[in-house]
Amino acid sequence: MRGEIFVFVVLFIIALVSLLGIVSEVNKQYSIETPAYGGALREGILGAPRLINPVLAQTDADRDLVSLIYTGLLRYDTEGVAAPALAEKYEISNDGLEYTVTLKNKIYWQDGEGITADDVVFTVRLAKNPQLSSPRRANWEGVDVEKIDERTVKFILKKPYAPFVENLTLGIMPKHLWEPIPISQYPLVALNTAPVGAGPYETKSVSRNSVGSITSIKLGSNKYFALGVPHIKTLELNFYQTEEAIMAALKNKNIDSAGGLSPKLVESLKKPAAGLDVSVKSIGLQRIIAIFLNQSLKKEFASIDVRRAIDAAIDKNLLVQNILVGFGKTISGPLPESVFIGADIPQKINTFNPDLAQSIAAKQKNPITFTLTTAQTPELVDAAQMLKEMWGKAGIEVTIKTFNLQDLEPLVIGPRRYEAFLYGEEVVGQTPDPFAFWHSSQRAYPGYNIALYANSKVDQMLDSVRSTLDPDLRAKNYADIQKEITKDLPAVFLFTPSYIYVLPVNLKGVETKNINTGSERFSTVHEWYLEKHYVWKIFN
Repeated sequence: MRGEIFVFVVLFIIALVSLLGIVSEVNKQYSIETPAYGGALREGILGAPRLINPVLAQTDADRDLVSLIYTGLLRYDTEGVAAPALAEKYEISNDGLEYTVTLKNKIYWQDGEGITADDVVFTVRLAKNPQLSSPRRANWEGVDVEKIDERTVKFILKKPYAPFVENLTLGIMPKHLWEPIPISQYPLVALNTAPVGAGPYETKSVSRNSVGSITSIKLGSNKYFALGVPHIKTLELNFYQTEEAIMAALKNKNIDSAGGLSPKLVESLKKPAAGLDVSVKSIGLQRIIAIFLNQSLKKEFASIDVRRAIDAAIDKNLLVQNILVGFGKTISGPLPESVFIGADIPQKINTFNPDLAQSIAAKQKNPITFTLTTAQTPELVDAAQMLKEMWGKAGIEVTIKTFNLQDLEPLVIGPRRYEAFLYGEEVVGQTPDPFAFWHSSQRAYPGYNIALYANSKVDQMLDSVRSTLDPDLRAKNYADIQKEITKDLPAVFLFTPSYIYVLPVNLKGVETKNINTGSERFSTVHEWYLEKHYVWKIFN
């Protein structure tokens, strides 16, 4: 009898397991994974925040926190396009001089106070205030702002400026908390490290070390966020002084994620021996790395043949493979591919031709020699060394000179004291404005035309691309700018790096494809999720 019971129990268990397996397969076939609320993500960030304030943020750590705690009228989506956030809609006048923005109804600060047009006007006037010396001030020069009613704001421009819409991603600040504070005290008040915003996350706690520097911040999801309550309940941000310290924290599983790490460091995380459940995400970054040739200081660069020899000696694919470990793309012009989304991408030209480089160098009366100046960062220093070796094979002699990042502006860029300058330019936005980098009026500092380039035809196209609201005409202008500058070769364009983001494998919803700056990786953080459940398709 006991034997029969035992057999029955065994058969029952087998049948139950089989039934559950069938149900599970059916469930998988007819249901979809959807985000659930909960979980905690621990991120490592280089540096420590001091000014978590949209108009004062200076460092990457500051801007990371601003992106999480504040939001603007618009916020970048997964494609890197500015889309409504606090705004319900915006309208542009036919002449391109007025932008009328309507706020969403019933939107709130993290302390429960209502957000109105007064907050928007207050924030923009702060950014414009010369007493505050905001890093965002230049974006708002020549722009007037006025309140129409409690939910409507109008921005008035002196002349059309197509990229202006991206200014509306500036984080809005709560007037009721900041207005009572004297402007002179703004950089000193506690609100900079315990801020109240309208972004996807709000401050829960701040930890400091013995000298008062912030070591970690715990954030909780903001139930009032205009784009919906974020799925992840808690974000814990831990701050480190070096990339090596972040890598150690990842390997010791003290943090789950980190962004902006060096490609060669990240490679070690992929190895099975690391034993980590992480994935490495490559996000398009609006930045170009190039060698800018100063024809005023080095007269030989005025020869197009010499510039071609310098260009032809470079194997850009090898640079991307060795310096970026594949996290990037070669380029042949001043604009990254993401600028041409929805339009024809100008053909990428492979200019590597060592025989041509040697031939041109051999025909010169004097050897081609110059000094290559760059920043003291691992990638740029390594790239400079590789470039020197490539040029050496073509008979071009190069000396490398490096500077600390903080010395570049006063000692190199400002006085234009370089012969060839290996440097990166941020071509910000999906409607970028390359005016400052290539217009002839920007050859003198503080302009950033560091190639000292002058071409009246390009000047006209640069003026047109920043003023036209016609997307087709703008796309044509971008393509023509790319073609003309590439033909003139005032700089040797090398590659555009990717933004490297190390994430836990169970983190879902991170679909961002392009960003302008590292902090924009958090633009769609409200859509990320760690917890999940399954819902049958017919009920979704």
